[in-house]
Amino acid sequence: MPKTRSLGRRSPMRAPILIALGLALAGPAAQAQAPSQDQPAAQSRPARTRAKAPSQPVQPIQIWDARIEGGNLQVTGSVRRSGVTVILDDDISVLSDRRGRFEFRLPYRPATCVAVIKAGEDEREAVVANCAPEGPAGKPGEPGPAGPQGSAGLQGPPGPAGATGPKGEAGPKGEAGPKGEAGPKGEAGPAGPAGAPGPKGDQGPKGEQGSKGAQGPAGERGPKGEAGPKAESAATVAAPFRVVRARACTDAGCTLTCDAGEVLASATCQAGGAAALEGDTKASCPAGSGGMVGICARP
Repeated sequence: MPKTRSLGRRSPMRAPILIALGLALAGPAAQAQAPSQDQPAAQSRPARTRAKAPSQPVQPIQIWDARIEGGNLQVTGSVRRSGVTVILDDDISVLSDRRGRFEFRLPYRPATCVAVIKAGEDEREAVVANCAPEGPAGKPGEPGPAGPQGSAGLQGPPGPAGATGPKGEAGPKGEAGPKGEAGPKGEAGPAGPAGAPGPKGDQGPKGEQGSKGAQGPAGERGPKGEAGPKAESAATVAAPFRVVRARACTDAGCTLTCDAGEVLASATCQAGGAAALEGDTKASCPAGSGGMVGICARP
């Protein structure tokens, strides 16, 4: 017959062990129930908000890329508005598009490899990649030998009328060259037509009395005159009139002159026309008169 263990009678050493085991098992359960009892108090507290990190300020001019590639300078970026004039190195300008973006692409290299971008009152510098700054200027090299003289070029077109330059200073007087040989004598030209006779000139002043000329040939015997009063002896009284002639006139004309103590009573040019009287004792005819006749008288 099997033995049965009585549950009503316990050993005095096992009771403390069972009590300690029960307390150990009840501890975690009590701790698990504690938060549930305080839960309404936890829900009444306000939730703590997480602090946000401070945001970086937006640059007025943003540069995305600045480099030299394929022989061109490429600078891309954006500004805060559209239609803004963006200037590169105070020389080259573009307009931003509707999203505020801009782009420079041109064969250019900044001297210091730092590009200056301006948009209105905003300004920013950008370091250009793939760029080397200019070095210091080297010493000038020695001059090379002179090359051969080139051929003369074609004459250019004449300048506009009136565009004459300033008058240059007169150069020094050159030395006289050797005397050249006399050229051949030219042929005589045809004689010109005779000029019209000029107006008659004023009578000139009385000239000095010339020397006594040679006595001309004896004139023709005149007709016999009427008998007058008894004349004085021919040896003591001379004839009161004397005829003088000039047979031909030269190119300068011809002249008749009476002797001392005589006066020229009349003078006639044989080719016609009156003779020009020159005082009381002298008369002349022009060239081509063919001669002249005059009468000298003693007063």
